Amino acid sequence: MPNVSTRLRKGKGARFKPPRTSQDAVPVRRVWPDGVFLTDDRRFAKTWRVSDVNYAAASKEDKEAMFLDYSGLLNSFDSDAQTKITVAVRRLDAEAFGRSALIPRKDDGLDRYRDEINGMLVEKATGADAVVREIYVTAAVERKGVQEARAYFNRASAEMGSHLARLGARCDELRAEDKLRLLHGFYRGDGEFAFDMRSSMRRGHSFKDAVAPEGVGVRSDRLQVGGRWARVLYLADYASYIDDGFVSELTDLKRPLALSVDVSPVPTDEAVREVEKRLLGVETNITNWTRRQNANMNFNVVVPYDMEQQRKESREFLDDLVSRDQRMMLATVTLVHFADTPEQLDADTEALLSCARKHLCRLAVLRFQQLDGLSTALPIGLRRIDAVRTLTTESLAVLMPFRVQEIMDEGGVWFGENAISRNPILCDKSKLLNPNAFILGVPGSGKSFSTKELIAMLALSTDDDIIICDPEREYASLVEALGGEVVRMAAGSPHHINAMDMVEGYGEGGNPVADKSEFVLSLFEQLDRRGLGPQAKSIVDRCTSAVYADYLCGGEPPTLVHLRDKLLAQPEDEARELALSLELFTSGTLDAFAHPTNVDTRSRLLVYDIMELGRQLKTMGLLVITDAMINRVTDNWRAGKRTHIVIDEFHVVFENEYSGAFFNSAWRRFRKRNAFPTAITQNVEYLLDSVLASTMLSNSEFIVMLNQAAADREKLGKLLNISREQMGYITNADAGCGLLRYGSALVPFVNRFPKDTELYRLMTTKPGE
Repeated sequence: MPNVSTRLRKGKGARFKPPRTSQDAVPVRRVWPDGVFLTDDRRFAKTWRVSDVNYAAASKEDKEAMFLDYSGLLNSFDSDAQTKITVAVRRLDAEAFGRSALIPRKDDGLDRYRDEINGMLVEKATGADAVVREIYVTAAVERKGVQEARAYFNRASAEMGSHLARLGARCDELRAEDKLRLLHGFYRGDGEFAFDMRSSMRRGHSFKDAVAPEGVGVRSDRLQVGGRWARVLYLADYASYIDDGFVSELTDLKRPLALSVDVSPVPTDEAVREVEKRLLGVETNITNWTRRQNANMNFNVVVPYDMEQQRKESREFLDDLVSRDQRMMLATVTLVHFADTPEQLDADTEALLSCARKHLCRLAVLRFQQLDGLSTALPIGLRRIDAVRTLTTESLAVLMPFRVQEIMDEGGVWFGENAISRNPILCDKSKLLNPNAFILGVPGSGKSFSTKELIAMLALSTDDDIIICDPEREYASLVEALGGEVVRMAAGSPHHINAMDMVEGYGEGGNPVADKSEFVLSLFEQLDRRGLGPQAKSIVDRCTSAVYADYLCGGEPPTLVHLRDKLLAQPEDEARELALSLELFTSGTLDAFAHPTNVDTRSRLLVYDIMELGRQLKTMGLLVITDAMINRVTDNWRAGKRTHIVIDEFHVVFENEYSGAFFNSAWRRFRKRNAFPTAITQNVEYLLDSVLASTMLSNSEFIVMLNQAAADREKLGKLLNISREQMGYITNADAGCGLLRYGSALVPFVNRFPKDTELYRLMTTKPGE
């Protein structure tokens, strides 16, 4: 009886039968709704989609860790099953992209801006670089029935999921319709996939009707699949050393293709016996050669190089199996690529062969086996090509399928392109653990432009409220063009916002007055930078409770003037000192926040312009406006509406303890009340000096890092665990380029907006533009 490795080498492929119909070219006999396929060689197969990870941009240490984790995944494959790892590259589905990313027209006078954004998105989706790279794992196993196969696949899915989690990836099972859609993309191209399994079964139609090409033309070195041409290549010769970017370079052709690595592990005991047998054969050959040399009176024997090399390699292989927990793997690498014309197909083939030669490998065209090669290269679960190579786990792990993580949330907002893959980045912050966001960068790095672009995207694509605190008058022109309101606050201005406003449900606990008291304490901290003593804090808290007690009993809404009157009514000397420090901001020239609110703050798109408040009032104004935002967020939350909060010059509020504590509390309240806060600052080092600010930053799930100063890069790297290689994307970076931390992903991005648009002129801050 032949051993396992011999049977694996021979394969279990059925004898080739020329297909009589195009349906015969799809080597699947039966499909179950949960995604289990019965292939033509009577094996049950199931496919999982695996998310990509940021391997290309990782540090050397991280790459080594990922390599070992991937080796562990390969070692976990069962020797009873045949596993196929497929890297599939397909054209970005422009229609599906349009449904998820394009902004529908609303006939509200702003459609010209939507058309500009949609034009840019369509250009990105239909460009030459608009391809999607996906990774699939397919397991095929022999079982008596589908129930036994399902039990095996359930175990395999759980084990594979645990190994992928260590890599930072995840796997999702493909149901029948998902896998048929995948095969439809290879057999029929980019046409619409319309298939309903229940309807098809009811009508007595075959599932192959939905995926089979219109026709299959078989040539010696290529195929004509429907209206496209295809050619299957296989890896004939391996180099002694292969770079871990080999697979990434092969799949970077920007053409539809599928590269598959068929893996058949050999049981360790049998692998050891086979290698020992080979080593014994090599030693026997060396001994016989030595005896012949001695018989010829040649006693100064030097073992020939090829024999010595065979002995060395066999010993190393045996040591890998016995001492280093490696497994013997039988691997076959096949690649099928598609083109619209034979000329383009030949050019692409030459590009692939040249790429392999650069890595000292040899790709070869499968002669007279193109259809079998197609069945092998696609994620179906078959291996009909006998070009098998014996490798150890580490040798096979070098064919690393991972490259870069993509962010393409359905219904997400455009945020540039992935700097490595050039695919669109579509972000939906509602899918993150929390929607808190930071935008960080030195002056001129593109902070304001990125923020304005985000505001424009949200304003034009959603019905959410957007409230902006603008210390430098950068957002007024854009907001006015989009139909929003600008409230300009200044000393002596007739516009007032009551710092003591408090809506129903204010605060995060059951006592809104206590939360408001914390806010008032933060205001007094701004008035006296020496801070408040315990007696002063007690007096402020007492007076705050008193003015709101009158209000809750039916009195008029309190203002800072009422608070000052309460302070003057107290017997303590400290109370009169507090009232005196408040006088400038109540009856003096800086009374912008001491009177009842007299501006309309109900606009959907609202900017608080505090540029002219002056140095004395600016930080206080930032606190008051943030408190007004909390009131608005609370009202919207009670009405079931989402609010986006944008606060510029965020570092200012952490100059003292109470204002920092207030903002930290506000940050938590925003998240709990369906508000998405975004903080912008250029003083990253100053921000990171605050423990509260550092905690807020590290706990935020959406962080945009543009070009950073050297000191800021160092601190950000330690706080967010950014490698030196990834730091390169925020070192001397162009405007609009940097790193995006999105959940657990860290993705380099490029965000460039077309300059010949009206929106660009509204968003740019460059002089002369």
